[in-house]
Amino acid sequence: LDMVDAPGRTATASLSGVLYDYEDSTAFSNYNALTVSAQRRLHSGIALSAFYTYSHSIDDASSIGGNGGTGLTVVQNWQNPLAEESNSSFDIRHQVNGTFLYELPFGPDTHLLTTGWAGRAASGLSVSGTYDFATGKPLTPAYAAAVNDVSRGSTGSLRPDRVRGIPLRAGGTLTQWFNPAAFAPPAEVYGTASRFSVPGPGTVSVNMSLSKTVRFAETRTFEMRATSTNIFNTVQYAGVDTTLGSATYGQVTSTANMRQFTFIARFRY
Repeated sequence: LDMVDAPGRTATASLSGVLYDYEDSTAFSNYNALTVSAQRRLHSGIALSAFYTYSHSIDDASSIGGNGGTGLTVVQNWQNPLAEESNSSFDIRHQVNGTFLYELPFGPDTHLLTTGWAGRAASGLSVSGTYDFATGKPLTPAYAAAVNDVSRGSTGSLRPDRVRGIPLRAGGTLTQWFNPAAFAPPAEVYGTASRFSVPGPGTVSVNMSLSKTVRFAETRTFEMRATSTNIFNTVQYAGVDTTLGSATYGQVTSTANMRQFTFIARFRY
């Protein structure tokens, strides 16, 4: 259990008809996590590690500005800051990550191709990499700002109403990541939807390297390495439009980087 004060929160208030923004340091955060790990040390040329984390983070201001870099900029209702309590902007509920290494059994003192030019060419080869599978960070529902919100620089601070009885999870496709009918324009001044209540796209990432090391002497080696990020070229959804009334409302609007290759040659002496 970890309970700490968040850096701060921004609110918009009215004084004699004049709107202004102010910041205070009365926010809070609460983070709980369970981590399980497993590891196989290098044996017969194989090494593996895996880490599973189940966590939940709750706060009412993920950082100064109340957004942690995305989503809201100010408190929706400065007279009711408790309504800002929700998932943190960085909340990832499930995550599995780790590393792997396989030294191919080719060349002298191994099981295959122990002699000849083929064995010498294939010796020193290894495959290694990292993997990361995780649920997505949550997103905040919003709706188009009024003229007053734009004039005071607090665009995006207002939220729609959460429609009772309508499931939020529906679709999961490019054109309908979540159920757009789960939100409606607020019946009153402030909406009932929570910050960071829309599940965002998850992560499926595997990075891999193929390397070969040639030893010339006791302290001289030459290494060649080919590295690929997102080796299986899995499409990673990134941005989702959560602004009610937008032309792309409920749709995936961007993706993360696709597969990339890097080649490295290194001489050590």
